[in-house]
Amino acid sequence: MNFAKGQEPEPVATVPWATVNRFVIGTLERPATKKQRQAVRGERAVRAPRGRKGYDQVFAPCAYVASAEETAARVPGAEFALFEDAARERLLCSVGVPAEEARGVLAYPVRDAAGAEVGTVRRVPGGPLRRHTWRMTQPGHPEITGTGELAQHGPAGKAISIGLAATSVLLDTATRAGADGKPRELTWAAEGKNVMHSAGSKEMTLRADWFDRRLAFAFALIGDGAAPNRGAARA
Repeated sequence: MNFAKGQEPEPVATVPWATVNRFVIGTLERPATKKQRQAVRGERAVRAPRGRKGYDQVFAPCAYVASAEETAARVPGAEFALFEDAARERLLCSVGVPAEEARGVLAYPVRDAAGAEVGTVRRVPGGPLRRHTWRMTQPGHPEITGTGELAQHGPAGKAISIGLAATSVLLDTATRAGADGKPRELTWAAEGKNVMHSAGSKEMTLRADWFDRRLAFAFALIGDGAAPNRGAARA
């Protein structure tokens, strides 16, 4: 899309968050193209790519990220918060400060606008041969198993399979996390079927309709590379 000199492009319309199957977190709204040399940025938000890359692609917001100050003022006790509108008036969900469970597992509760439980994101510490892993619990679902690979520095990168006797989605270890500096790619699986693919903490592709998108948003906000005691996802 090409805009006349001095003409400001219209803001990209918000799309329904529950229908999003692919998203990033950031401020980029309209990427630069051959015709439109300057990128257009907007509010920091969860954004779904729309249109053709290099031509009319836009990143449509579906949830707006609150700053640390806004979160503290509007959702006391929360670590992160997302709103349905740019004015940050309609709360979508919040991510609580993590509680430490057995064996150093950190549990981040995810709640809706009324404070009801959406699910929990858990960071599971790694070991000498493995990086940390992630699990998500979503109420009302049967037993779920997850698969992954050993981290790059593990023994020959052999695949492993782990069964979880609980209602959870397991995000296992790194598949591409090494000296090349690429974001860690992870696969989420449930009942032998893919639930989500993530590259780092920002680019997510969701593959299960039943999976609550707010849990995926929460993981992206926490950040896969976050320190053990605090999330640190950045745009």
